[in-house]
Amino acid sequence: MEMSNVGQGDSAPASKVWVALKRLDQLDQLVVALRQASVPPAADSATIVQILAATFGLNAVDLIFKMRNQRGRLIPLSGSIAANSKHTPYVLEVVQIFQHVRPEPKTIPMTLINKSTKTRLLAIERRIQRLEELLPQIKLRRNEKLSQEVDCLNQKLKFLHRRMQVAESHSWRGALTRAPLW
Repeated sequence: MEMSNVGQGDSAPASKVWVALKRLDQLDQLVVALRQASVPPAADSATIVQILAATFGLNAVDLIFKMRNQRGRLIPLSGSIAANSKHTPYVLEVVQIFQHVRPEPKTIPMTLINKSTKTRLLAIERRIQRLEELLPQIKLRRNEKLSQEVDCLNQKLKFLHRRMQVAESHSWRGALTRAPLW
């Protein structure tokens, strides 16, 4: 893999940085290699990762690069990395994705989930039992309401029947008894 010169047209030359490599992905705490790399001033972080991977012969696809200064503080991988000497190199830590993340134990224990499920089930069972106990009363209430509605309808029918009989009892005598007002 060749290093690309992104900032060739710029007047500022590429800064020469010394980098010490720590392979934390292989559980190695010691510095493995010390090499010099050229960082163009207008390079973005992806370009710098490619340059560092080519310098050390790494496959950057599965790895995370962390650059630290002499005080151990993280520095951003950008084109503004200051030049340094061989005696004070930057440390490039190579780690795997999610290498330092430890899974936490389950936050809700299963006993609590089981307990809440049991209480819900008991509440539903109590509601079903209450409905089963009230079922005969519900049937009686329904029958009473139906009989009340039937009685009400019978009264209305009797009233209408009486009105119809009164209306039928009048007969036409063939002449008006009073003169109409029209």
